[in-house]
Amino acid sequence: MNKWIGKIKEYWKDPVWSKVIAAGIIFILGTIYAIIQIIVSKFSFLDIPESIYGIIKKEITLPLWILLLFSAAFLIFTLKPIVSFSKELIDKIRKPKIVNQKEKIPNATENSTVLFSYRMAKAFPGVRDLVWFNEPCEAKKRLLLLLRKPLRFKNGSFECESDPIWWFRGGSSSNIQKFEKLRNNKVLMNIDQLKIKRIASYHGNSYYRDFVYVETTGEEQTGIYKMTLDEIKKQIEYFGYSREEYGLIKYFWFWRKPISREHYDDGATIIRGKVVNADDAELRVKYISDYNFIIAAKGSPYNSAKFDKESKRYLNGILNGEIEFNEFFSFMQTLNKNER
Repeated sequence: MNKWIGKIKEYWKDPVWSKVIAAGIIFILGTIYAIIQIIVSKFSFLDIPESIYGIIKKEITLPLWILLLFSAAFLIFTLKPIVSFSKELIDKIRKPKIVNQKEKIPNATENSTVLFSYRMAKAFPGVRDLVWFNEPCEAKKRLLLLLRKPLRFKNGSFECESDPIWWFRGGSSSNIQKFEKLRNNKVLMNIDQLKIKRIASYHGNSYYRDFVYVETTGEEQTGIYKMTLDEIKKQIEYFGYSREEYGLIKYFWFWRKPISREHYDDGATIIRGKVVNADDAELRVKYISDYNFIIAAKGSPYNSAKFDKESKRYLNGILNGEIEFNEFFSFMQTLNKNER
């Protein structure tokens, strides 16, 4: 008995199986309630099918536009979450995950430039020099291949880095610890939600020069901050792009609710007038305007003061149409192997 209780507790902690268990409990309670209602009502069991049949036989007249509207609403709010949940459930059945199993982190055994060049060959086979991937879906697939796990290693050193793959943009950069697919050509890179527009892959003769240029499409605001067009324009003038930071909290089964950065920092938010714990919320960044950056090895020439100082002008210029990509690519070729 204790073994079964332990199993139930284990599955209850899983985000997918907990929904299955909850649905089962609701179904059982609903069935019991219906049986009680039948027993205490004046109708017999035989009256119920006849009553249901009578209701179904009734004819109603509705304009076609109302029927289409309800059908569209049903598909948007009902069918999509069910399909998404079904896929999650099938994945759980096919590949059961052991709860609380720690991710195995391998040892760092290669220089970042060597590892990245190997990844580039696997993600972009046959590519030599610069090649564009303008189809968002295909671009996303290639990035998922390039940035597959593992992205972090242990026991790193100066020659074999534990954080080998980074993104770079002007004076901003960071190692990539997580890269996951979302829906509608969107991906999650660390905490950044990105809607992929196109990418350019460069895999040349000098392995240490390999890089991927990534360009994303701006998305609509979450509605938390309600930035005006002037505020967005000022951000673009200052940074080259506009973005918003927010938290994402699990809310009512399939849905997640965005909360302000202030509520995320405080670990609590307000939903329908009630204070709700938000300790488990995820930090997210969404780009309101188009955005671009490069992905390369930590030990590449692009991890340098020269790139930090000069690349921002090129990347911003590409976004606003003032600079052609070829000018940026020519600048990249001027960076030396041990550029610092």
